[in-house]
Amino acid sequence: MYDIYPVKAQYLTDEEVNIAIETKSLQAEEVTLKVFHLEDCILTQKVVLNISGRSHTAYVKIGSYQEKVSGFGVQLWKKEKLLCSTAFDVVAHPSKSLRYGFLSDFTKEDGKSEEDISNLRKFHINMVQFYDWSYRHDNLVSEEENYTDMMGKKISMDTVKEKIAAAKKYGMKPMAYGAVYAASGDFYEKHPDWAFYTSAGEVFRFIDVFYIMNITKKCPWHRHIVNEYRKAVEEVGFSGIHMDTYGFPKTAYSRYNGTQELIYLKNEFASLINSAKKSLNEVEKDNYLVFNNVGNWPVDTVAKADLQAIYVEVWSPYERYFHIKQIIREAQKVNTKDLPVILAAYLEPFRLDSQERAGFAAYILMAAIVSNGAYHLLLGEENAVLTQGYYSDYSYLTDEQSHKMRHYYDFMIRYMELFYDRSLEDVTMTHIGWDNYEYQCGFSNWSSYAETDKIWLTVRENAKYKTISLINLCGCKEDYWNKGKEEPELQKELLFTVHVDGEVKGIFAASPDWEDASMYPVSYCYRETEKGRFVEFTVASLAVWEFVVIRL
Repeated sequence: MYDIYPVKAQYLTDEEVNIAIETKSLQAEEVTLKVFHLEDCILTQKVVLNISGRSHTAYVKIGSYQEKVSGFGVQLWKKEKLLCSTAFDVVAHPSKSLRYGFLSDFTKEDGKSEEDISNLRKFHINMVQFYDWSYRHDNLVSEEENYTDMMGKKISMDTVKEKIAAAKKYGMKPMAYGAVYAASGDFYEKHPDWAFYTSAGEVFRFIDVFYIMNITKKCPWHRHIVNEYRKAVEEVGFSGIHMDTYGFPKTAYSRYNGTQELIYLKNEFASLINSAKKSLNEVEKDNYLVFNNVGNWPVDTVAKADLQAIYVEVWSPYERYFHIKQIIREAQKVNTKDLPVILAAYLEPFRLDSQERAGFAAYILMAAIVSNGAYHLLLGEENAVLTQGYYSDYSYLTDEQSHKMRHYYDFMIRYMELFYDRSLEDVTMTHIGWDNYEYQCGFSNWSSYAETDKIWLTVRENAKYKTISLINLCGCKEDYWNKGKEEPELQKELLFTVHVDGEVKGIFAASPDWEDASMYPVSYCYRETEKGRFVEFTVASLAVWEFVVIRL
C-alpha cells in the first residue's frame, strides 16, 4: 500500500531534501514521518496524504543538512505501525560516495519511459554506467539517430540523451562506457601501426571482434581515444567516462613508426587517464573517470592517476569471500586520495542456479563488500542484476528480492559513516582469537576469514566507535562468493565480551534483515578483571547480516 524514497539519489550539503511517498489509498490520511541519524530520531513530522486525481505520490520537504558526509534513515508510520522506510545521504561532493549501477537498453521504445532511472534512485544509485551506448569503440558518437553497435545491439541516440537527462534530474552521474584500446577491424586496417602485437607477431584481438590499440602517449591512438571521450561529454552530455580494459594483455609490442618496442601496460594507463581528465576538465569541471582494474590489476599504478574511484572487476582466482576483503584492503592501501572503492562482482547464480539461492548469494556478497568499506556494482535497469561481463545479458530480481535488496541499500546509506569512515581500522586479525582478549566470543562457530558453516566477523574501531559486523555463513557448504547459497541457519544468543578503556555511551544493533532497520539498544554489563574492564552483551539472533556498534 505504501512506498517511500528520496526524490534524488543523493543530496549535497545545504540542499533541500525531498522525500516521495506513494500510496494506493484514495482517502486522505495522516501519517508520521521520522528521520534518524544513527540511533537518534532527529525529526518527527506529521504529513497528511491527500492524493487527488491520477497522482498517487506526495512530496515532503524535510529541510536541509549541513553535514559533509552523513547518512540518514527515514520511516513512515501510521499510529503505531511502521508502513515503510528508506534512507538518504548528504555529502559535500558526490565523489565522497559513489554507488554504481548500469543501463544497457537504449532502443527507441525504451526511451518512452524513465522507470529504469526512477527505480535506480530508490536504491540510491548515483552513478550509472551506460553499457554499451556507442556506435563503434573507436568512433563513439554516431552521426545517425538510430544505429547498431559492434555487438549487433540497436540503439537510439535520442533515448541515450533522454536517459542522460533523467539521470541528472535525479542526482545521478551518467557515465559513458569507453574501452581504452578497442577498435573495429576497419579502423585497424587503416592504422595497423597503431595496434598492439603479440610476442608471436600477431595483432592482439579480443573475442575476434575488437583490435587492441597502442595506448602509449607517442602513438596517435592515445589522443584519438581521448578526443572520443571528450565528444561523449561535449556532444552527448555524459558526466564522465567508464574506461574499460580486458585484463589481457599486460605486455604487448608497439610497432609505431616501424620501431618494435615492448610495452608494459601498467606503466601507461595512468598517462592515458590523466590525458582524458585534462581534456574533460576543459569541457565540464564536474566530470568523473572510472578505470576498470580487471582482476585487481594494476591497482597500484592506476590509483595514482586522476580518477574518482578505485574500481575492480572481480574474477578468478579471487573466488572466496575472504578474497573480497583482500581486494578491498589492497585497494585501501594505495588509496591515498580517499576514493570510493567499487567492486564489480557479477553473480552468475542468477543465470545458472535457482532464483532463491541466487538471492541469498547477493545478500551475503553485499554484506561482505559493505562491511569492509566498499560499494558493489550489481544492480541496473529495472530490478536487474549483472551475471557476467556483457551487461546486456542481465537477469532479474523477483519483487521480493528487490524489496530486500532495497533494505540492504538503505542500510548501507543510513549507516554510511560507520561503513566508509577510513579512520575505522580493521583489527579483525589482531584483536580477536588466540591470546587477543580485546574481543572474545562466547560461541565457537565464528571465523575471521569467512569459513563455511561459521559466523564471519569483521571488527573495526576508532576513538569513537567499536563495530562488529556479523555475516551468517552457517549452513553454507562452501565459501565461494559466486555460488548460490541456501538460506543461512538462524543463530541465537551470541555472547560477546569486549575490552574497553572506560565507560561506554551505549551498545546498539541493527540489521537490514529486520523490517525496522533502526539501531536498537543492546543490554550490557561491565566485567572487571585482572586484564581490565570489559563489556559483556548478547546478540539475540542473526539471520544473514547484523551490525553491532559500541559508542565509546
